[in-house]
Amino acid sequence: LARAGRCGQRGAAAEGGPRVAEAAAAVGVPVFQDVGGEERPISDELLPKLTFLAPNLPELQRLTGMPSGSEEEVVAAARSLQDKGANHILVTRGAAGALMLEKGGRILKQPACEVPGGKVVD
Repeated sequence: LARAGRCGQRGAAAEGGPRVAEAAAAVGVPVFQDVGGEERPISDELLPKLTFLAPNLPELQRLTGMPSGSEEEVVAAARSLQDKGANHILVTRGAAGALMLEKGGRILKQPACEVPGGKVVD
C-alpha cells in the first residue's frame, strides 16, 4: 500500500504525491489518498490511480460541490467522484462513523467507536 500523501501538504510532499500514486499504480500497488484539508481539487487524472480516496464530510462537499448532510447525499457525492474515475471512497463522518462506497457500488458502514469521556470529531 502506497500513501500518496495528504492533499494538504505543501512543497516537495505535495509535488511528490501524484508521482508516488502514478508509480505505485503502474505496478499494481494500492494507493491511499487522505484528502487532509486540501483546498484545491484533486485532478481527474489522479483519481483513477487512487485505490482509496478518504475525505471527511466537509472535504467531500468541497471536492464535489454537493451537499453531504444525509447518508444519501454522502453516497451521491461519493458516486460523483467514482464517475470521474475514483475507485473506493472512504468518508469519515465524525460521530456518525464511516461509510465506504466500493468501486462496484457496495456500501459498507462502520459506526464510530465510543470514546469514554470524549467525543468523535472526524
